[in-house]
Amino acid sequence: MDEIDEGPDKELLPALQYISAISASSSGTFEQCPKQWYFKYVAKLPDPPGEDAILGTFTHSVLELLLQEPAIERTKERAKVIAREIWPEIEQDTDFITLSLNQAEALAFRQRSWTAIEGLWDLEKPQDVIVDSTEFEVKVEIAGIPFRGYIDRVDQEQDGLVVTDYKSGKAPKDRYMGNKLHQVLLYAAALEALNGDRPQRARLFFLNNRNTENQQNRRSVEVDVNDKTLSQTTRKLQRTWQDLNHACEDETFPAKPQILCKWCSFLPNCSEGKQWVSTRKY
Repeated sequence: MDEIDEGPDKELLPALQYISAISASSSGTFEQCPKQWYFKYVAKLPDPPGEDAILGTFTHSVLELLLQEPAIERTKERAKVIAREIWPEIEQDTDFITLSLNQAEALAFRQRSWTAIEGLWDLEKPQDVIVDSTEFEVKVEIAGIPFRGYIDRVDQEQDGLVVTDYKSGKAPKDRYMGNKLHQVLLYAAALEALNGDRPQRARLFFLNNRNTENQQNRRSVEVDVNDKTLSQTTRKLQRTWQDLNHACEDETFPAKPQILCKWCSFLPNCSEGKQWVSTRKY
């Protein structure tokens, strides 16, 4: 395996001109398309969250508050009360207002959100979960790389800690699942770097993945946290960090035209993406 060039002291690294630390999200953006990373973090073009992202925020907020309740109170009825209580905050949020949903569309948004929230009960009994923390912010170094993120939930099970990450959408196809697991394994690595306590497992809950093929396999995905999986995750982060710093130093951020260009906020600013989209039929 090739050696990773550690480069200069982290204070001098080019990427730190634009970000204070790498996150699972910014790492994934760069891997998906360096030019998208440039638009977001260097050019700082507006990147308003879409309906799915706002739905995810609402869903996560409800479940965060629900899992902070005493175990006996973690019911669907209580989740409905929490959703009603925080809905006005979502409704008044600038990003939600920007969606310009009419009354029927806003109702559909709430129904989709509830479908995702209710999906938790398909995966577990919330009353049985021993919660260590929710929406836990970590700021650490992983293999010398500054990292930060928010962990949806850390549970305490009989054999140790388990990192749980909610996904309010449907599960990706198998060939894309590795990228999703990389994110949650980064959170496991961050926890270990923070206090030396290695989680036993990391898992993804796909809350809105009901009534689909192979649903039993796709509602949740779990991976053991061990030397092998953490080593693979750390090596991938190191390579991404190295490539990102080279891109920032050279001021070269190539586009990677692909199917996701169709939904990219920066498509109007990207000639390669526009050309790729214009020549495809969907």
